[in-house]
Parts: sequence; structure tokens; C-alpha cells
Amino acid sequence: MKRASGVGHLTPFLPGLEGLLGDPEVSEIMINGPANVWVERAGRLEPHDAPALTAAWLHRAAIHIARPLGLDPAARPILDARLEDGSRVAICTPPASPEVAITIRRFGGRAFSAEDLVRLGSLPEDILEAARSTLASRQNILVSGGTGSGKTTLLNALIELLPEDERIVAIEDTLELRIDRANCLRFEAGATLSETPVEIRDLVRHALRHRPDHIVVGEVRGGEAADLLQALNTGHGGSLTTIHANNARSALSRLASCAMQAGDALPWEVTCRGVVDGIALVLHVARRGGSRFVEDALEVGGYDAATGHWITGPPEAGRRERLTPKEVKP
Repeated sequence: MKRASGVGHLTPFLPGLEGLLGDPEVSEIMINGPANVWVERAGRLEPHDAPALTAAWLHRAAIHIARPLGLDPAARPILDARLEDGSRVAICTPPASPEVAITIRRFGGRAFSAEDLVRLGSLPEDILEAARSTLASRQNILVSGGTGSGKTTLLNALIELLPEDERIVAIEDTLELRIDRANCLRFEAGATLSETPVEIRDLVRHALRHRPDHIVVGEVRGGEAADLLQALNTGHGGSLTTIHANNARSALSRLASCAMQAGDALPWEVTCRGVVDGIALVLHVARRGGSRFVEDALEVGGYDAATGHWITGPPEAGRRERLTPKEVKP
């Protein structure tokens, strides 16, 4: 994927935001239009005064970001880009939006280990041990949560629990994960030289040809879930992915729903059984009061087709056997 210039290159085009663009404590800059700026710092939103930020400057900034990608905001009003420093930028211009809207998501300079998250109170130690046990027994983990809840941070920490001598293939829309492994192959969805889009689903299928011990998918959104479930159920245990969901239980239904979007989808009940066979543990992360933390954890035991309920229970660190329907109530 082509990359636009880094955050520093945006400074001349966004007057009044120079301090924000250079502040490592700022994780997100949200520009709703001229002089309408909001910032996320330490997990909290706050307005930022930028009277010099006019519609003309925002238009210039959008063009500056789009040009290295070979794009024109006038012809393509919705644009997603990754900057050279790893930051993500979403742009929406008229007529899709009344004003030019730009959201810049920055990524901190530090990747947190699982032990760091425990020490910070974001990850309960018993849940860490359950996750460690799940991966050690070559079973798979689904991380769920809302936008900006800390899914990627937790995913990074869980990747460190995988054996150092085993091969990881990671697949992402944009390369956000920080994987410090020699034997790690990374794929990024985007446009080829012929402008034919390479989808996450294409990369999940292709990953199987590269002999992965573990597959990591940065986020599941659609039909690629069907191919991922096939991979998780055919010898690629100890794999990880994330999904947007309101809670841990609904994450299972959403994963099944995404799999049903595939053109060759299996029946709903069969798909749900594939979810049960493919996912052993769900960790749900939430953001509240400026803090991000693991709010819930569920061990997956089965799917009751008669009631449409998932059979789940609390994780037990060290337990290697999957739950059975007799162990917990739907």
C-alpha cells in the first residue's frame, strides 16, 4: 500500500494544530470542519481552539494527503490512508460531507506487554493466565470491543505469548501491529499496481500457502471470517483476531454473521458450530472514564441451535479442555 507523508508533513497545512501533531500524548485528532477540532489525550476528549484552520486549509490538507496515493478528493470524497509514521487518516470531503472532515489516529511510541497491561490494571492476571493457557494448548482467541477500546493494544500483547520458534502470518488493513519476530510474514490489504483491490479475504486464503503456525488477522469485518474459521479448524491453532462488538457474547454472533457474508457461506447453524470449534476464548475490551481494560472474558463451549444461545462460561486458567454443554447454562 502506498503511504502518504508523515504527520510532521501536515503541519504547514493545518495551522493551529502544530502542537497537537507533535504531542506524543495525543492519540487522535478529529477535525469536524473549519476551526472545529477535538482531541483525544489520555483517553479523554477535549476541544481545541484553532481559529486559523479554514475550509481552504482543510482542502489543501486533503489534497496533500491524497496526492502520494494517486488520488483526488474531488473524484473520491471518502479516503483512508496510512502515513509514513504509521498514523491513520480518514478524510471525507464534499459532497459526502458538508465540510472537509479529517480524523488522524496516532499510535504511541510504546507497545505494551501482557505484564505491562496487568501492572496498569488493564488486564486481570487470571485472564492473562487463561489466555496463556489457551494459546499454549493451540486454541484460538477472539478479541472484541468498540472503536478505540484497545483491541490492537491487547492483540499486540497476546502475540508476545506465542512461541518464539514458531511462524506467524499477520494480515491487516493497515500495518498497525508491532510484531518483533524474525519469522513473521506480514500482509497488508490495499490496491495493486493495476488498481485491483486486494481484500483481507484474498490474503487469508493466500496466507495458508506460506506455512503459518499461527494466523493473526488484525480485524474481521466481512466474508473473510468464513475463510479464517476454515483455517482455525484445519491445524492453525493458537491464532488471534479482533472484531467490533458490544460485548463478548455478541462477538460470537457477529463473527458468525460476518462469515455468512461470504458468497459461498454455509448454513447458519453450521457456521455457528464452526465458530465454536474455532474460538476457545473471547476477551472483550472497553473504554470508560479514560481507561481501557478487559471488561469480560468468556470460554466458548457450544451453540444451542434450539434456543439460538451460545454456551459459554468464565475462563479457568490452566484448563485445557473445552467446555461441554453440561458444564454451563446457555
